[in-house]
Amino acid sequence: MIPSDSPLRRHLIWILAIKLIVLFVLWWCFVRDAGVPVDPGSMSRQLAPNPVVQGAPNGQ
Repeated sequence: MIPSDSPLRRHLIWILAIKLIVLFVLWWCFVRDAGVPVDPGSMSRQLAPNPVVQGAPNGQ
């Protein structure tokens, strides 16, 4: 390691640490409690194979 790189490296590590802390605080304040309600019936319809898309004539 070149001695002149040490202050730059230390500065970059501090900046990255501060950014990670800020991201964590933003997540904690705004995203942590967010949830998406999922209906099992609509999810199964969404994931079920669609015969029309798969090339079956008239959806059969």
